[in-house]
Amino acid sequence: MSIISSQDKEESTPQQNGKYPRLDLELTPGCDHRCGHCYNVWNAKEGDPQAGYPKGQLSPDAYLAMVEKAIRESGAEHITITGGEPLLRKDALSIIERVCSLVPTVQLITNGSHLDGEAIARLSGAGVRSVQLTILSANRAKHNLLKGAECFDETLRAAVDLLEAKVPVQVCFVAMKNNWQDFEEVFELCFALGVRAITYNRMSPTGGAIHSVADLLPQAAEIEANLRTAERLGKRWKIHVSTAMPIMPCLVRIGSFKWVKFGFCSTGSYSPNIVIDAQGNVRSCNLSSEVLGNVVEQPFMEIMKSTYQQDFVRTLPEVCRGCAYERSCQGGCKESAFAVFGSLAHPEPLLHLAHKGQGHDL
Repeated sequence: MSIISSQDKEESTPQQNGKYPRLDLELTPGCDHRCGHCYNVWNAKEGDPQAGYPKGQLSPDAYLAMVEKAIRESGAEHITITGGEPLLRKDALSIIERVCSLVPTVQLITNGSHLDGEAIARLSGAGVRSVQLTILSANRAKHNLLKGAECFDETLRAAVDLLEAKVPVQVCFVAMKNNWQDFEEVFELCFALGVRAITYNRMSPTGGAIHSVADLLPQAAEIEANLRTAERLGKRWKIHVSTAMPIMPCLVRIGSFKWVKFGFCSTGSYSPNIVIDAQGNVRSCNLSSEVLGNVVEQPFMEIMKSTYQQDFVRTLPEVCRGCAYERSCQGGCKESAFAVFGSLAHPEPLLHLAHKGQGHDL
């Protein structure tokens, strides 16, 4: 996700320091899980604000050449490998190994279903900094239902095998209306597995998920209850917890949590999470469908002259103007506001529903 800590928002912009330190590489749009909360913008339906995003992927040689060009021209020092499901791409491990040789740190986000012994050995040998796996419930049947695949056992096996191979594991929990109560048991499961980092990702609808907001979106009070769990158990068991989607301070008193590390949208900041898809198209974050340019066809720095990120930062919901957190929070997830309502200036779904008394009338 495209986040940055609140204290970092005041730092210099990439235009000032001459490089973009982080890139997300989407290796493929393909995935063999069917998560109802999937935010991938290419899954938007006809007529949706994000509809029409281009699909497809470059050939192995062309993709690797594009990646090397992007890293060289951006000055990136950290790469996150994602998708779709990145390991469905046949040359994924070769790409990851090459990327690890080009930048200091690499993280892999995967559903865990393709991490056999050879894959884990190659990830370990390449020096991947961490692998992120998703656990939505400690209950096998419920996790599988939410993921749209029989994958619970594979995910746990992958976590154990990765840790045995000395590859750090980070678990992502996506909080939704029908699983937020499962967070404490997931936390306990992580402790039992030996996982010492959890990303808390309150659901934020983009892509095809905008059609299920009423069934998916948690309430602010439920998010706050999860954060209390993270504060209590994280401190007790020394499990690092960070938020992977912005949580608005007007809805949850984030200042009362000292253990949890909160982040806000990185777009327009000194360290934006620039995303490059499998065709070389560049976007300002994973949840955005706005193509800024294409690395195959244009110099990276020319692409980043697009005014989209500056316009994005200046655009705010009217209700957020004058707030003490206006500059850091930016109104939460404005890409979700665009995906659901067709406007970056509209209050994003979590904020909108809170103001309407959680009526879930989207």
